[in-house]
Amino acid sequence: MLSQIRQRVNLFWVWIAALLAVIAVGAYAVFLIMYKGLVVTNLTDGAPWGLWIILDLSCIGVAAGAFSLSALTYLLGQEQYQPLARVAVFVGILGYSGALMALVLDIGRPDRFWHGWVHWNIHSMLWEVTLCITLYFLVLTLEVFPMVVEMPIFDRFPWLQDLGHRIHRFAPVLAIIGMGLSLLHQSSLGGTYGVVVGRAALFRPTMPLLFIVSAVAGGIAFSVHVTLIVQWITGRLLVPARVLLQAGQLSGAVLLVYLYMRFWDTTAGNYGYVPGRTEAFTTLSAGPFALTFWTWEIFLGGLVAAILLIRARFTGSIALLLTGSGLTVAGLVFNRYHTTLLAFTEPLSVNPPVTDPLITDYTPAWTEWASAFMVIAILVMLFSLGMRYLPAFKGIQVDRPLEERVPRLAQGR
Repeated sequence: MLSQIRQRVNLFWVWIAALLAVIAVGAYAVFLIMYKGLVVTNLTDGAPWGLWIILDLSCIGVAAGAFSLSALTYLLGQEQYQPLARVAVFVGILGYSGALMALVLDIGRPDRFWHGWVHWNIHSMLWEVTLCITLYFLVLTLEVFPMVVEMPIFDRFPWLQDLGHRIHRFAPVLAIIGMGLSLLHQSSLGGTYGVVVGRAALFRPTMPLLFIVSAVAGGIAFSVHVTLIVQWITGRLLVPARVLLQAGQLSGAVLLVYLYMRFWDTTAGNYGYVPGRTEAFTTLSAGPFALTFWTWEIFLGGLVAAILLIRARFTGSIALLLTGSGLTVAGLVFNRYHTTLLAFTEPLSVNPPVTDPLITDYTPAWTEWASAFMVIAILVMLFSLGMRYLPAFKGIQVDRPLEERVPRLAQGR
């Protein structure tokens, strides 16, 4: 037993050291970006949004499990989801932290990050997103605060722990506020794309709805997925399998609704005679995006993922649940990838003198990749430390070796 504990501790710190190495490389890339500007990236006027915006949208999308599961727990009275909602809230604050880090890199002038809070542009959807994300981040901070002050290090500050208990009593109120703010900015993120009249691939009124529904499915799936991974690695039971299977089934059902909406949005849009809309869909379905679109967003990350998540509930298979939730998250990420980059493959105008060049070829530079992986490594490290040290995620210890827990997970017991 002692040797197993030592091995687990050593492996954990090896894992942290590996993440710190990724962070160090990314920090050097960030230094170059801040010192020399966006010229060291492959972002241009023709492709102003790239890898960082994909990361930003993906982080916010997978963080949607926080408001979805909190609403189920505190507003609909489904108390069985409370352990999973606790994980989702922690994932949520990390997801929004990652989104904010990506935005700091993307704006090019991080010293002006505060302008949106002071200089209100009420006609800008990006301004509305900024305000909603800021306020929702504060709500998530209040929801996570009681978890943090329960750590033994805060025992010497009983007033902080008392404050945490008092804040926790307002969890239903925070859930209502958080749901409102999250629905606003999740839809506005899609609306930010949908009002861009010069980009036929984006200019459609259904974007806000598509963003909300896909985020709900992906957010719940991501919370389930990371919970399963933590339970498998640590041998601790954080959330009962029955609850995870129910949440997975819910995610699969929402994913089917999204696919239905996506189908009609795509097919009906091609009959609208909007200049460039049909060409954009052709590029998506038969051009350079075709492989990732059909394979990851529609087939594996859509149909297969929904079937696996729903079937996992009826068969009690945790293996199907783990696979289906992972595919759902992958489908969400690729959807944000296609949404962001597809628009730059079509010309702003059919008149060459007006738009030169007609289309933009964008491939992220190494500085963008390194800084993006730095953000991901920071989030993974914080998540790992939180799962290890926060009392809220202590769970029930299952004293079985890792190799003996794999069949158990596969059987869904």
